[in-house]
Amino acid sequence: MADKGQYRVGVIGCGLIAGAHMSGYNEVEATTVVAGADPSKAQRDKFLARYPGLTMYASASEMLATEKLDIVSVCTWPPLHEEGVVASAEAGAKGIMCEKPMTTSLGAADHMLEACDRNNCKLIVSHQRRFNKRFQAVKEAVKSGEISDLIEIRGMCRGDLLTDGTHNIDLIRFFADDEPITWVMGQINRRAWGTFGRETVRYGHQVEAGGLARFNFRNGVRGLMETGEVAREVYQWFTLQGTKGLIEVYGDRYAKSKLASGWRILKEGQPGWQEYTYEDEGNAFAAEVQELVRWIEQGGDHLLSGASARADTEVIMAVFLSARLRCSVELPLSIKENPLEAMVEAGEI
Repeated sequence: MADKGQYRVGVIGCGLIAGAHMSGYNEVEATTVVAGADPSKAQRDKFLARYPGLTMYASASEMLATEKLDIVSVCTWPPLHEEGVVASAEAGAKGIMCEKPMTTSLGAADHMLEACDRNNCKLIVSHQRRFNKRFQAVKEAVKSGEISDLIEIRGMCRGDLLTDGTHNIDLIRFFADDEPITWVMGQINRRAWGTFGRETVRYGHQVEAGGLARFNFRNGVRGLMETGEVAREVYQWFTLQGTKGLIEVYGDRYAKSKLASGWRILKEGQPGWQEYTYEDEGNAFAAEVQELVRWIEQGGDHLLSGASARADTEVIMAVFLSARLRCSVELPLSIKENPLEAMVEAGEI
């Protein structure tokens, strides 16, 4: 068992999402955040003011060379995840918590996994919702046969595929017990749009306005994902259809309707919906950190492993490729590049 504060932690990229990672480390006794790195002095100063006592660096390479870190959080923009993860693994980190999405291409994802495998480093990607109470309860209800055989999972969220859809596909795969996906058919709308402004680039990568994807799990369960302007005004909302029942999982923005977070189930022979709500779902970031420590110490696997995140990335790349080829595509993909970026560069979209 880890001693209190045994694992020295550093954070690469000290923006908004780094605060969520900090909330996780601060609740896990085995971890102590000792340093942060960000090229922006203003951002470093702001982070240090919020978390006094840290040693701050202008470059990640200097932090990694100086601090002898056990765990590193990579909280930079997605196109920089590859660089941060590879450098951290090569510097001797035992574990890395990379912010989602894993990266922006399968080639980069494979490079990250290879570097971690070569250096015996545990990589997780922060699809932390798998640790939320409502999603775990729904997963258990499906596994225990509450709606009998699962037929279809439908997910909806506003936002682009890489930024927000990555959570959506990750949870669809979670509900399907991470069964492999065999084919994907997708379409996207490229026009400028956005919750954060009229944009075609977000966090340093190309984005689409809306996405629609249909896919097939190896066991015959079907998935449907609606994102961006194609989706309703909800965030991470799911419907699970079984042969003898239906489950709805309320999205993150359900609270705007003054209803608690949760889910509901309608079973065959039941007179109406049975509701389950949560006033507090706990700190999912702390749960993923605690599991990372366990994984480092005991081996096994992690719900948010880099391999699982690569599977999410592959589905997103398949949606882009399907839109480019105007047909369904089979998985696994052989491409290494990002098809959306390729379409933009070729002037096809």
